[in-house]
Amino acid sequence: MNVAVILAGGKGLRLGSDTPKQMLILGDKPVIAWSVDTFHKNRLIDKIIIVSEKELIMSIGKIFPEKKYPKISAVIEGGSERLDSSYNAVLSAELKDEDIILFHDAARPFVSGEIINELINGVKETGACGTYVQSTDTIAIVKDNAVEYIPERRNVFSAQTPQGFRYNIIKEAHLYQKEVKKSGITDDVSLVVNYGYTVSVVPGSYKNVKITTEQDLKFAEYLASGVNE
Repeated sequence: MNVAVILAGGKGLRLGSDTPKQMLILGDKPVIAWSVDTFHKNRLIDKIIIVSEKELIMSIGKIFPEKKYPKISAVIEGGSERLDSSYNAVLSAELKDEDIILFHDAARPFVSGEIINELINGVKETGACGTYVQSTDTIAIVKDNAVEYIPERRNVFSAQTPQGFRYNIIKEAHLYQKEVKKSGITDDVSLVVNYGYTVSVVPGSYKNVKITTEQDLKFAEYLASGVNE
């Protein structure tokens, strides 16, 4: 079984909006609906779990009525941090060890079916796989307000979602983190790497933008206008 988890806990504070960013209207539908629709129509996806702020659960349920979205099995409450939300999804999934679970940010509306398919194939081969794009900028590592070193650009990639794992791997990685409580774990890939597992990579897309700032939203609106033409 292949399960997609849509993480929809963002508040959109950096957008300066009272409306959570995943609920903003983009084109003709809420931001969250873009990625949910893409996962729902993908034949490789068997089930979808949406993780949300408690106060938004009813609103999200209205966006995705059961008759139109039969793959959505649950809309559950998230945690205080991203990892807490993904852990809640892991606990609620009730999957077999060999099943595959994908985590995707609701604030990335333009994930493609091709990325989803490649990621699932990557997880089947290696057990853990992330979506990345090569950095187009030179990256500097700065310490104490001074450049410490500059890594080779060909080795520098930006993380995207979805990220995918065999169920037993991501569950064990979460349980390990609960014991060691290591800082600096920002997403599920870093969680699994910290657990000691090698994570393979599939190419993402520069269109797979995450809406964080007002500039990101404007770019997303531009992309959405092209989709709807």
